[in-house]
Amino acid sequence: MKRILFFLFIGLFLHTGVSAQITAQGQGGKFVFWNAVGIDQQIGRFTLHSVLGYSRNSGLNSYNPFRQPGIFTVRQEADYRISKKFSTSLGLMYSERFYEDEAHPDYINEIRLYPRITHSFKAGRLRFSQYLRTDFRWFFRPHFYDWHKPLEIRTRYRMKMNIPLDKRDRNSLVVMTELLAATDEEKEADGRKVFGKFLFTENRTSVYYRHHIPKPDMYLDFGIMNQTWRDGQSNVFRYTFIIQTDVIFVNLFGKKK
Repeated sequence: MKRILFFLFIGLFLHTGVSAQITAQGQGGKFVFWNAVGIDQQIGRFTLHSVLGYSRNSGLNSYNPFRQPGIFTVRQEADYRISKKFSTSLGLMYSERFYEDEAHPDYINEIRLYPRITHSFKAGRLRFSQYLRTDFRWFFRPHFYDWHKPLEIRTRYRMKMNIPLDKRDRNSLVVMTELLAATDEEKEADGRKVFGKFLFTENRTSVYYRHHIPKPDMYLDFGIMNQTWRDGQSNVFRYTFIIQTDVIFVNLFGKKK
């Protein structure tokens, strides 16, 4: 499956503003190490974002962020610039999240579709952006067998601030926070499918250092995220610290008007 998705990802590259950081997916554990690589390709008013990401985590009983596999993910987004301040996008994602508890199989497959609208603005040299996004998340056991929570609908709001550290914008500090709320579809004993309550599930707050390399045009990001998340089994909030690194290549195939 991973090989197929890898070649699909490369195919999207070949057929296909400032690049955003590749933020980590929420995944549990006390400490997580997340790394990702992406390509942003601009074609007129459209920008295609392609991402491969992978993580390892400590689990809930350790502090070693490399102890066990975390998430493998492939994302593809198409962003359309409506105006200087507004853009809209549609994303498609596949991921495998690994587990080692008795309540889950070895891993869960997820397919996610997510529309988003973004508003960007400036205040002096500071750059801000905020977005509203809805995730439609379908879950499957290994080999895409049914999972007892087949669908989750989740809404998220994010605010981001970019602080330039020099006049050439080669180095910057990025601060962002994100609020998430969701409802899960579950199968009842009689076979009926019902949605639960719409609940606040997470807050993710990140701080990044960003470095821009003009030639080749690329961004290097290093940061840390504090994820406060609702444990679905115990219904209590837990905390995860995620070390995040990514590299993003911009317009590898030339900028097309």
